[in-house]
Amino acid sequence: MPHIHLLLASGAPQRRLITSTLEALASSGYVDVRREECGDWAALLTENRSPGLFDDKSVVVVEEAERMGVMPPRLAPMLESAESRVHILLVSNKSDAQSIIPKEFLPLCAISKASTPSPWSRERDDIVCTIAKEHAISMSRDVVSLLKELYDDIGELESEAGKLALICELRGKKSVSLSDVEAYCLSDGSRSLLKLLDGICTGKFIESLISLNEMSGSGELLPLVSALHNRIRIAFYMAAYPHEAVAFARALGVRDYAARLAENAARIYGKSKLLDFVVGLIRINANEKSGLGASWRDLAILIIDLMSDIEKSCARTKKAT
Repeated sequence: MPHIHLLLASGAPQRRLITSTLEALASSGYVDVRREECGDWAALLTENRSPGLFDDKSVVVVEEAERMGVMPPRLAPMLESAESRVHILLVSNKSDAQSIIPKEFLPLCAISKASTPSPWSRERDDIVCTIAKEHAISMSRDVVSLLKELYDDIGELESEAGKLALICELRGKKSVSLSDVEAYCLSDGSRSLLKLLDGICTGKFIESLISLNEMSGSGELLPLVSALHNRIRIAFYMAAYPHEAVAFARALGVRDYAARLAENAARIYGKSKLLDFVVGLIRINANEKSGLGASWRDLAILIIDLMSDIEKSCARTKKAT
C-alpha cells in the first residue's frame, strides 16, 4: 500500500520543495520516480499499491493534486506509513492539507510546506553571504540589503545573488558594490526607480529630478506613485512615532535596506513635510483612478515641495547628530 506525502507550496518554493523531497527519498533508496496526471483517487491508490516489477522502491509525483478533491474516507485503509515501498507525492498550491486528505486521516500522511523567511530574517542574509563566500568575494551590508529588497522570492534571491557574484568574480573583483547591483541586476526602468526612491530618502535633489525625468519618458505614473507611497509612508510613521520605528517596519514587512533609507528620510524632512507628501501621493492616485486626471507635472511639483529646503533640513540633521 502507498504512503501519501503532501507537498503544499506554490511558485518557485514549490519546485524547490519537490526537488529537496525527491533528493531525500533518493538517499533512502527511492530512485524510481514517475509522474502521473490528476485522476481518480481509487485508481491512483490501487495502481500504486506496490513498486514496479523490477523496482524495490518508487515515488509517484502528482501535481495540482487539489483537482482530485478530498480523498473519500472509504479509501483510508489503503494508506500505509512511511515504511511503505511506494511514496505518492501529492503537490498542491493550496496550504490547507484538509482540502486533500480528511482531517482524521492526516496522521497517516506526511506533510511538507515551503518556508519563506521573513523580510528581516537572518536566513536571507545567510543565503547571500554563503553565495558570496563560495565565489570568494565580499558583499557589504548595503549590497546584501539591496538584494533582499529587490527579490522577495528565495529562489530568485539565490539566483540573482549567484549571477552577480559570478560576474564580479569573472571580472576579477574582490567585492560587490551597489553600482554592480544596479548594473547587472536592474533594467533601466528599475534603476531609475531605485535612484529616485533612494535619492529622495537621502536628500539628493538634482539626482532625484533627473531620475524622475528619465522615468516620465517611458514609465507609467501610478506604479511610481505606489512605490513612492510604500517607501515614504514608512518614513512618515518613523517620524511620527520614532520609538515604534522597528515595530512599524516589521508589521509592514519592510526590509532593512528600505527601512534604513526611510529612517534617514524621517530625519531629513520631519513629520509635517512627509505627511503632506504622502497625502499628495494619495491625491494623485485618486485623481488618476477617478478620471479627474493626474500628470507627471503634479508629481514633480510634489517632490520639489518636499525637497525645496533640503539644504536646511540636512544641515539641521547634521547639527542634531
